[in-house]
Amino acid sequence: MDFLSLAHHGCELENFFQAQALDGYFCMLSSPTYENLIKHLWVRVEIYDFHAAKMEEHEKVLIDPSLEGKTREQLGLKPFTCIEIRSSIVGIPVTISEEVIARAIRREVEGSYEEGLESKTSPWNEVVNMTIVIPSFWT
Repeated sequence: MDFLSLAHHGCELENFFQAQALDGYFCMLSSPTYENLIKHLWVRVEIYDFHAAKMEEHEKVLIDPSLEGKTREQLGLKPFTCIEIRSSIVGIPVTISEEVIARAIRREVEGSYEEGLESKTSPWNEVVNMTIVIPSFWT
C-alpha cells in the first residue's frame, strides 16, 4: 500500500494502521506470493456460515428422516463454531477463519482500539463509503 501517495491526496491512513500494529501485515502483503496456488484456492472457495451449517443439517435429515431433531454431533457433523472460508488445493482441504487470519497477521482476534487518533475530513471519504460493501456473512 502506498501510504505516501494516499497522504498526498488527503487520505492519511498510515497512523491508523501503525496504532493497530499492522505494519507487519502490510509488509506481508508486499512480499512474494504463489499466484497459481492462490488461484487454485479461490476458484473453489465456499463461505461456510450459519446458513450453510443449517443447510448441511437439513441435507442429512432429507437423506434419513429419522435424524430429525438430532444435534449436529448426533448427525455426524462437526459443531458450528465460526464463519469459515473453505476451499481445497490439490485435494487438501483448507479452512480460513477469523482466528487464522489474526494469527497470520500476528494480532489478537478481539482487535484493539486506540484513542486520540483524529480522523481528517477527506474528499475520498464519500467514495470509500460508497464502494465498501459489507458481505452479509459478516453482519
